[in-house]
Amino acid sequence: TKIAYIGETQNENDMPVNCSALADAGISVNQKYIANIVHSTEEGYKGVHHLLNNGCDATAFFCADDITAIGAMKAIKEHGLTSGGRTVASIDDIDTAQYLTPPLTTTHIPLDEMGQMAAKVLIDRIEGGHTKHLKILFPYDIMERKSTAALRKIHDNPQK
Repeated sequence: TKIAYIGETQNENDMPVNCSALADAGISVNQKYIANIVHSTEEGYKGVHHLLNNGCDATAFFCADDITAIGAMKAIKEHGLTSGGRTVASIDDIDTAQYLTPPLTTTHIPLDEMGQMAAKVLIDRIEGGHTKHLKILFPYDIMERKSTAALRKIHDNPQK
């Protein structure tokens, strides 16, 4: 239940969704667990380093993308927190994610298919087809790897 967020907060579309998901699970968003950084390896490193140096006791770190997670993982390791069930997860499933130590748990988003669909919709609109807004849902896969700790059951008390 101690989940840190590493990424942009103002220009990030996923931030409100993530906060809503936490609220639905009965987990409050703790502002001292948020590192508002630009997406990059260096900023991910600096963001987590800053959080940990300022008393953040998060046990899970959700990064806005895999590049940011790479830096976050380095900062966590340098703080000696790799043991004891620390979790790091992100979104993108870049090829490098599977080769990190530990391999990064991430969400695979079908970017090629999304791009193809965007091109089809654009061409259709240019040629006088669709004019209404479309909502297209794409499947995603969670690539569970070794950067996530095993889920611990909360003993009949959702406040823990």
